Amino acid sequence: MDTGLIARHQDSLLPPPVAPGAEELALFALAEALASGPDTPEAAASLAGWRLNGPARRRFLFRQGEHSHTVVLCGTPGALTLEVDGQTLQATARLEGTRLTAVIDGHRRNAAWVRHGSQRVLFAEGERWLVEHVDPYAFSEAGSHGEAHLRAPMPGRVVALMAEPGQRVARGAPLLILEAMKMEHTIAAPADGVVKALYFAPGEQVSDGDELVDFEAA
Repeated sequence: MDTGLIARHQDSLLPPPVAPGAEELALFALAEALASGPDTPEAAASLAGWRLNGPARRRFLFRQGEHSHTVVLCGTPGALTLEVDGQTLQATARLEGTRLTAVIDGHRRNAAWVRHGSQRVLFAEGERWLVEHVDPYAFSEAGSHGEAHLRAPMPGRVVALMAEPGQRVARGAPLLILEAMKMEHTIAAPADGVVKALYFAPGEQVSDGDELVDFEAA
């Protein structure tokens, strides 16, 4: 036996991953939201957050193979709702380390939740669910060479332009601020390079997938 035993024989040691249902996808989203919040007993109560004149909405995208699933966490304190592939679920949840406890539509679920890079794994009731958490604002090193057309990850409104055509910027420099889902998101340079063009002006609406910035890494 050695430290590489589990990695070499994980297919035999672990149950094969199965396709997640609505409840499992809700568990993935709840764990993701709790893990990104404060590590306090009151964290679960603040999942819904607060927005002026309306409930907060957080969107999560998970992928398993060729299948993608969207989960929207919505609500106000005391009334947490998840929209999962067209279904609406009511939930409460608590995350302690890797231990996730949730009540979804009155059904209590206990699971172990593990993350490694972009992978997320749930273990519960003798089953294993494995998905990839897709961060629409993350850039990979594989796309940091040559030309890059930075696209809108979701519908929204351009709030401000932080760079000009022809400007040389460093990796991570803000290029454009997009307001979407009642939050402001910064579109940043994926590498050192030059801003070739900006396709929208402040105040203009954009659709999911619209090209925002023509960027050339150098």
